[in-house]
Parts: sequence; structure tokens; C-alpha cells
Amino acid sequence: MRESTKTEKPKTKLHPPHPFVVIFAAMAFAMVLTFLVPLGRYELKQVTTLVGGEQKTETVVDPNSFRYILDENGERVVYPAPLFGPSAHGRQGMMNVLFSGLEYGEQAAGTAGLIAYMLVIGGSFGILLRTGVIDQSILRILHRTEGVVMLFPPLLFVLFSLAGAVFGFSEGAIPLAMLIIPLLIGMDFDAVTGVLVTFVATQIGIAASWCSPEALTTAQTIAGVPVFSGSSFRFILWLILTLLGAAYTTRYAWRIHTSTHRSVSYQSDARCRGRLQNLRERREPLTLGGRLVLLTVALSLGWMLWGALTMEYNLADIASIFFVMAVVVSILGVWFHVGGMHFADIPRAFQSGASELVGAVLVVGMAQGMVLLLGGINPTDASVLNTILHWTARVLRELPSVLTSWLMYIFHFFLSFVMPSDLGQASLTMPVMAPLADSLGISRQISVLAFQLGGCLAHLIMPTSGCLIGILSIARLEWGDWLRSQWKALAVVVGLGFLALTVGFFMGYA
Repeated sequence: MRESTKTEKPKTKLHPPHPFVVIFAAMAFAMVLTFLVPLGRYELKQVTTLVGGEQKTETVVDPNSFRYILDENGERVVYPAPLFGPSAHGRQGMMNVLFSGLEYGEQAAGTAGLIAYMLVIGGSFGILLRTGVIDQSILRILHRTEGVVMLFPPLLFVLFSLAGAVFGFSEGAIPLAMLIIPLLIGMDFDAVTGVLVTFVATQIGIAASWCSPEALTTAQTIAGVPVFSGSSFRFILWLILTLLGAAYTTRYAWRIHTSTHRSVSYQSDARCRGRLQNLRERREPLTLGGRLVLLTVALSLGWMLWGALTMEYNLADIASIFFVMAVVVSILGVWFHVGGMHFADIPRAFQSGASELVGAVLVVGMAQGMVLLLGGINPTDASVLNTILHWTARVLRELPSVLTSWLMYIFHFFLSFVMPSDLGQASLTMPVMAPLADSLGISRQISVLAFQLGGCLAHLIMPTSGCLIGILSIARLEWGDWLRSQWKALAVVVGLGFLALTVGFFMGYA
């Protein structure tokens, strides 16, 4: 019998490009748009609404006031962005977008604050991790929970989803991910499981929140619907998405737990597993200094939760809490020589921790740079973004009502690529989308839900999401590996957004 001489070709795996490459390609596309799309602007108007029995007057965009910028001949004006700028018309050049994005933070609804937050959080936890107390605590937790580790993924998913729905800030997951991801790796899960139970769960909570976090409150206020309205439908949606997410995460975690080498992050997790194994072999006891460090961490986390619940703490407040924690941990670490720590280790540990999130900082800057390349988010300024918003509104008028809600969802989803700030997106788009909904036969509540789902769920995928890239950096997981391993689950989540809008439309959600 003749042996077959055919050799099977190895299957080639699709490797998505680095997020920097994707963003640079998007910036090039944005630059092309400035050559093709004429500039437009909106006017503002005063709107009085009744909030809590009190009249409140706000300045919002007049959706019927859009005007193209015209030259002396009455022709629509196009101001192409230069390669290197700014131009004579104030357009940012493509090669200036990174610097401009990092510099003009006030135009990005908190971009500069998010950058500072990430660096402070990364540096503060770098000092904490240098003490080795977190690794020692993880080993103690592993010893006491050896038989119930499978309870952690679903429980953590539900808790983080609830935190996203109640607190409404995905940035709060960043410091907690620094503690939870090593814990889950020590339990023979992987970094992907850590991203699922922290960032993904938080975004699902925000996307279906019934408690009106800041961006949703802004969108409902601009749309002229009562704040907290429609909460029953949103709560049911949150419950369904959270339970499905927890079930998927548990299934995925079980597969990895029984066969760790199948994980896409198996190689990158080896560093954390090796560190825990070395510490396990040394069997070092938790000293008084280590216990005081743990107490400091617990008090800091409690302080953050108290502030978020009762005092409406923002990013600056939370960053300050953890910087205080870092100062106290530094003093305790040096005084008690926790983990052999010396004074000279403090600045090195802070720098090392901050460097872990530099990639996320650059992503935030480049995303804001794209917004500036297209003219910024101010509706009264001449910009390409204003014209795109106007054209989208015109297209929506030509579609059936249910398809209109889908297109709104898609529009907000992809707009998040150049405008990751949910608050900034609400301020720019909802004054146009909400009144448009009236003429399209859909409720304003549906338009708000399309904004909420599209803007939040996009963060699970978009490489311009600073929080996503930040947590992936903490997990030492490439954005391409994240998409390659989870694209099916992420596609299902996005599809459920279409289903939710369809159900809301036919049940008359208003």
C-alpha cells in the first residue's frame, strides 16, 4: 500500500494587529474624512425641565440648527487636516494627535484626569505589590478555599456587574483587577478569567444600569425623560445579561481550571504562577508589618466604597485614596522591612507600577487626538463630527422604526471608537437623537437605551478604550489575544443588545 506523500499544512491563526496599529490606521482614515466631509456646526438653546419637583434650566444643542460652514461663494467648506499642523484654520495635523490628545484633556470630558488616575493607581499598587504582602495573602486564601474555588468566578462576576450598575464607573475596576487577577491565576484559572469578572462584568452592569450613573443621567436629562425612568426594563435586562455572563464565565473558568495550558494567556501567566510557587516553597509567615499593610489596604478599599456610595467620589478622589494608601504602605514597608523593603525601593516600585499602564495612557491620548483631528466635540465649533452626526440623523429618517433603533445602537457603538467618553458622547449626540426619535416613531427612552448599550458594550472591544487596555496591561494580555479568545462571546453580547432594543420597541418601552 502506497504511503501518502501529502503533508497537512498547519492551520494559520488569525492574529489581530496591535491596538496602536489599529488606532494609527483609524487616525489615517479620520484624516481622509477631513478631505471629504464638509464642516458643520449646531447652535445652542435653553431648555427648562422639571427635576425632583424643581425647574432646571440647561443649555443643550438645538437639533434643528445644523448649518454647513460656507465660503464667500456659498460653497460648503472642507478644511483638510495637514500631515503636520496645526493648519492656518486651526486643524490639528495627524502627526500632532498624540501630543494634542495628551495636552487638551479638558476637551475630552476628563481625558487628562483619566491619564493621571491610571498613572497614580499603577504607581501606588506598584509599591503595594513590592511588599509581597498581596502574594502572601493570596496563598492564605488559596489554602482556605481549596475546595470551593469554582464559586469565585460567578460570584465575582455578579458583584462587579452590580458595582457597575450602582456606581457607574469602569475605572474603579482597575485597582481591584490588580488584586483579583493574581488571585484567580493562583486558583489555576487565568488572566482572561480575571478580565471577564472585572472589566466585562462592570461594563455589562453599566450598559444595563437601572440606577442612573452619570452618563445615563445626563442622557435621560437631555432627552427629556425622567431620571430613573424605565428602571424595571433595565433591571430585567441587567439580570439576564449578568446571569448569562456569569454562566459563561463559570464555564470558561472550569475549562481552564481543568486544563490550564489551553489558556491563551498560559505563557504570560507563568510569571505570576512562578512567583506564588516560590513563595509557597519558602513558607514565610505573615509578619506584624504585613498585617498592618493588609489593614491599610482594607481600609482604603472601604474608604473608596464609602466615598462612591455616599460622597460621589470622582477619579481624583479615588486616586488620592490609593496614593494615601501607598504612602502609608511605604512607611510600614520600610519600618518593618516587609519583604526586605528599603527606602530606595519606594520610587523604583512606584515607577515600575506606573509603567505597567503607560500603554493605556497612550491609547487614551491617541483616542482624544482623533477627536481633535475631526474638529473636537464642541457642537458649536465647525467640525467633521457634527456633520457626521447630522448625516446619520438624515439616514435614520429613511428607515423603518425598529431598524432606526438598531442603527442608533450601531452609531453609538462605532462612535465610541473616536469618543470613548460616555459622558462626552451623551452631551454631543443625545440632543439630536432624542428629538429625532419623536419623528421616527420610537420613544426617547429607546434612543437613550441605544446610547447606553452601544456606548458601554463597545468598550469590551474597542482598542481606544483606556480602561480595557489598562486592565489587559495588568493581565499582561495582548488586545489581539483577548479578541481571538473571546470574540464569539463578545459577539453574542453585542447581539443581545439588538435583541433588547427590538423587545423594547415592540413592547412600547417609554
